[in-house]
Amino acid sequence: MEHTKLRTAIFDRGIRMRVVADSIGVCTKALYNKIDGRSRFTWNEACIIQSRFFPDISKDELFAEYGKKI
Repeated sequence: MEHTKLRTAIFDRGIRMRVVADSIGVCTKALYNKIDGRSRFTWNEACIIQSRFFPDISKDELFAEYGKKI
């Protein structure tokens, strides 16, 4: 359940992982675990990330699981 679209969007826009992690109140390691699918994003975390950093990308697209069509 890897979130490659989110990882790519963060990288493409030059956003630091630490800034994203701080915005949702987790450490950087926890954010990597969520992006890599080892743990899940909460709805609130997804809403914060999408609205603050990617308002032009829908949550469905941004948090689509690797290999799963939206």
